[in-house]
Amino acid sequence: MPTNYNFQEIWNQKNIEVPDIKEIKAKAEKYRKRQLLKDIGLIALLLFITIIVITIWIFVKFTFFTTKWGIVFMLIGLVSYTYLVYQNVTILKKVNTSASNQEYLLTMKKTEQQQIYMQTRGLSFYYLSLSLGFAIYFYELTLKMSWLGVAAVYGLTFLWCAISWFIIRPRQIRKQKEKISLVINSLEKLEESL
Repeated sequence: MPTNYNFQEIWNQKNIEVPDIKEIKAKAEKYRKRQLLKDIGLIALLLFITIIVITIWIFVKFTFFTTKWGIVFMLIGLVSYTYLVYQNVTILKKVNTSASNQEYLLTMKKTEQQQIYMQTRGLSFYYLSLSLGFAIYFYELTLKMSWLGVAAVYGLTFLWCAISWFIIRPRQIRKQKEKISLVINSLEKLEESL
């Protein structure tokens, strides 16, 4: 039994939901502004900590050079991570809200790539530099302590580093990835529908 399909009729009956362009761009812009504020706040916090570390270096007189090297390693970590966050801010500032959907999508993907780089290599270097800096910095201070005090200082410091690395960092990465992926997926769906 031959079946005749009227493809034009089937196509006209097809119900396609076209996503609201303004709503998607508003969500993307909301994400961009929120991430920009978070990054600027992080830069301010990192610079504040850097100033505190420099102040300690200037006003506290240390006898061992290892303490100064520890401060240098901490400063290297702080400054390098501040620079990476600043690069993310410049990318987010360059997003043109009146740009076409393709340009907006490309900029958001570039932001995602920058965040991935920050979360892998940038944070790894930051934690390594800070951990090494703390280990060397505490050397002079722990010489005057008992073995129990030394174990407590180094143990608590590296326990905090481990908690930050294995618990806090993965949660932050997952949350950031979910947020930017939601924005990018919405923009990609919009691009496909158009």
